[in-house]
Amino acid sequence: MSDHLALILQGGGAGPYTAPLLIPSLALAETGARVEVVAYPEFRPEGLELEDAREFDEFVTRSLRELVGSGTWDRITFIAKSRGTLYLAAMSEPLPCDQVEAIWVTPLLGFDYVRQGVLAKSWRSLVVAGGADPYHDIDAHSAVCRELQAEQLVIADANHGLVVAGDVLRTVSGFQALAEASLAFASHA
Repeated sequence: MSDHLALILQGGGAGPYTAPLLIPSLALAETGARVEVVAYPEFRPEGLELEDAREFDEFVTRSLRELVGSGTWDRITFIAKSRGTLYLAAMSEPLPCDQVEAIWVTPLLGFDYVRQGVLAKSWRSLVVAGGADPYHDIDAHSAVCRELQAEQLVIADANHGLVVAGDVLRTVSGFQALAEASLAFASHA
């Protein structure tokens, strides 16, 4: 059994098997991690406001506890995208290992509490963004990466799904860069 657990916290509109989450997950699995998807309640954007997500957070916390409690871990890596970064930044659940790290995919760093939560955790991090993502706050991204000394990847002209609209070859090239950055990140224990 692996002593490295990787937990996927998906975005609101994209499941765990879309390229922005699948690629880092495969990289972690390739380097020996046990990869698990943290269960979410049925996502209803119209019924779940960002400012009052307690019910959502409680559900995710229960799911997280079950997965973390399923073994003894020397290393836990989170792969969080978009909405998953909202939860992860605010998460206060204690984790039973000393080496915790995160791959933040299209993190919503424009929200103060997300930025502050990421910084407060001070985990080793890889921060991934699309250069054309309307949610990408370049100043917040740069500040967080500088403060954490985080590894980073900004895919030029890519949107929130890390797709370069109208250009499949540049999209695939961006996903290759994500794979390389993820493998490099996963390989450092």
